[in-house]
Amino acid sequence: MQRHTLKTRLTVTMLALSLLGLWSLSYFSIQVLQQDMEHMLGLQQLSAVKVVATSLDAAVNEQGSSLSHLGRSVEPAMLAHPDRLRQLLERLDKSDMFDAGLQIHDLQGKMLVSAGASAGAPPPPPFILPAYLNQTRVVVHAASRLNGLLPMSVPLLNDDGQRFATLTGFTNLRSSNFLSRLLAAGYGGSGGYMVVEPEQRLVIAATNPAYVLGNVPPLGHSKLVDRFVSGYEGSGVTRNSSGTEVLASAHRSLLAGWYVAAALPTSDAFAPVASMQRHLLLATVVFALMLGALTWWTLRRQLAPLMDAISTLTQMRVSAAPLQALSVQRDDEIGRLFIAFNNLLSAINQREMALQQSERKLADILDHADSYVYLKDRDGRYLYANRRVRTLFQRSMAQLAGLRDEEFFSSASVATLRQHELAVWQHGATLRVEEPTVDRRNGRAAIYQSVKLPLRDQAGEIYAMCGISIDITERKQTEEALRIAAIAFEAQAGIAVLDAELRILRVNQAFADITGWAQSEACGQPINILRSALQPQGYYEAMWRTTRKDGVCRDDVWLRRRNGKDFYARGTTSAVYSLRGEVTHFVCHLIDVTESYQRETLRMQQEAAHRDVLVREVHHRIKNNLQGITGILRQFTYKHPELEEPISHAISQVKGMSVVHGLRGRAADGAVHLCELCSEIAAEVGALWQTAIRVDIPERWQPAGVAEDEAVPVALILNELILNAAKHGGRSHGGVALTVRRGDEAEQVVITISNHGQLPEQPASGPDPYSGLQLVHALMPRAGASLTLRQEQQQVLTILRLGPPVLHTTTAESS
Repeated sequence: MQRHTLKTRLTVTMLALSLLGLWSLSYFSIQVLQQDMEHMLGLQQLSAVKVVATSLDAAVNEQGSSLSHLGRSVEPAMLAHPDRLRQLLERLDKSDMFDAGLQIHDLQGKMLVSAGASAGAPPPPPFILPAYLNQTRVVVHAASRLNGLLPMSVPLLNDDGQRFATLTGFTNLRSSNFLSRLLAAGYGGSGGYMVVEPEQRLVIAATNPAYVLGNVPPLGHSKLVDRFVSGYEGSGVTRNSSGTEVLASAHRSLLAGWYVAAALPTSDAFAPVASMQRHLLLATVVFALMLGALTWWTLRRQLAPLMDAISTLTQMRVSAAPLQALSVQRDDEIGRLFIAFNNLLSAINQREMALQQSERKLADILDHADSYVYLKDRDGRYLYANRRVRTLFQRSMAQLAGLRDEEFFSSASVATLRQHELAVWQHGATLRVEEPTVDRRNGRAAIYQSVKLPLRDQAGEIYAMCGISIDITERKQTEEALRIAAIAFEAQAGIAVLDAELRILRVNQAFADITGWAQSEACGQPINILRSALQPQGYYEAMWRTTRKDGVCRDDVWLRRRNGKDFYARGTTSAVYSLRGEVTHFVCHLIDVTESYQRETLRMQQEAAHRDVLVREVHHRIKNNLQGITGILRQFTYKHPELEEPISHAISQVKGMSVVHGLRGRAADGAVHLCELCSEIAAEVGALWQTAIRVDIPERWQPAGVAEDEAVPVALILNELILNAAKHGGRSHGGVALTVRRGDEAEQVVITISNHGQLPEQPASGPDPYSGLQLVHALMPRAGASLTLRQEQQQVLTILRLGPPVLHTTTAESS
């Protein structure tokens, strides 16, 4: 039988459980039976003891009566003759009741005569009669252990019934006497009786003579004996003086005050119980063996499919054949186990496929990682390396396996790398360290941030070392550059570093000197603390938008010191971006150029004042010259009426330019306002072509200035558009309407010219490129201007949209 098979374990378990159950039941039954028999036998034994105690009382009573009969032979007058009285006592027939002799005491308890059991026999030793002995009944005295005599006294009475002396008879307890004869039969074959004097715990008589004049166990040695001595009448189990377990019972003697005890060894008392226990144990063993055999046979039959499955699995393991599903023969627990195993096998196959896919994915991930990942054995030989390592070493995995760092790095680098790897193997802990290396092939120096950790098997033993390294050479160079930049940070220019929310993180001492904000005070403050009211509204927001968009913004700007004074600074604001392209910080550089700005401003003001005078004079002269040219053209028209229309067109264009110069000559700042330009050109065209032109400009209108280099082209465009409207329908249908309004976009102005007419299906292209829409398209600015023509019923709408950089908002009042 195999020791560790399931059949063996189940069979042994069934045997153990059966034996344990049956033996437990047998033990419990035996205990209950023994308790019941103990109680029953105790009652029987106690009944026998009561009978013996009753017989003892009768024997004592008979002994006293015999002693009283002997006392009748003694007369009061004989007390005066002790020798004659002794001879009388020796001659009396005592029938071996008082085989130790007789004694007579007077009323004071003084011994008068002591006689042996027969003539020539030694008399008993002197006996001191207790002083209390004055009654007229039989008294049994305490036995003496030293001489082994049991005294019994009766009063001697005269004819009047008065006591004149006491007769005491002595029974030798060591020889056959009335007590030994009473107890000689014993109890239960191996048991016996004994009579015990409780005060002295002395055995008076016993079935076994060896116990006579012996003592029962002293106080505290046997609870049952102590109870018997105290007067308990009953039964119990205890051990006798020889250590044998006995069933004992006791009962008191009414006359002598002794107790009679019976003792029977429990081996004899409970012999039937022991016999029954042996038979039950034997039956239990036989039944358990039968049950074990039946269990073995049943398990072998039921587990046969399981054993076949084990054989099949063993063959698959030995032959390395692919795993196959087990055959299910029965729809029971084993069949369901096979089904579960087949399902588990299918799941294992799926997990194995998933594990293979996962390993491939992990290999792909490691091959595409930016880190250098590798495995080494205890000797430093490469076990695995990802693509980045293989590329660095220019080796395939098959070529790299088994090689060491000596093939690729300098000896000093190898010593450092080996020292770090040995620390991981020795201490079994993860090591994070920077490793400078020199490539022995090309001499390239590099610094790697490495994490080296031990790989352990299931037993906790280190089987490989895994290294993950990152090339931080560029980062080290960057840190060195930052260290140098930190020195440059404390330059003469004020520098402030801001977070993405425009809060100051750090400033240098120059910043504190320029702005008056100490470094401790400035940090944590918003950069708005430097805003000056001298800058136009919205300037700072536009500056930060430009910085976020373009990455840098350079401009001269008014700022405010901590004491509230404004200063002019030349600043550069740069944005710092994260790897995701998000702005994380701003760096601001500023230099106080207030003094140079004030000097330059004064110089420019003086030059501007002188220039304005000259420009206004020049514009005034140009306007006069253009008006002169206009007069000459009019005279030419009078001489050549057939050329009136083209000459009038030319005059109109000249007047448009004249209007621009006239407006510049009038304005103190030399600016040309779009609303004034529209009004002047409309008036000139209307007068020249005798056409009513209605100009609609809102009363509350903020003028828009025309850029200086775009003023003449815009004037010519307006002149051409208004002139075309007047020529093609305005003169014959009630005039032309011109409206000026703000556009949808910021700082945009929309000029709408409407006249009666119809747009041609094909745009006209005349021979003259310097007139009409051809001239307009040629003069249109590249940015900030657009032209749209639209037909609405019988009206032609010409829409001109102008905006920055052609226009700019001014604060001058419209005339």
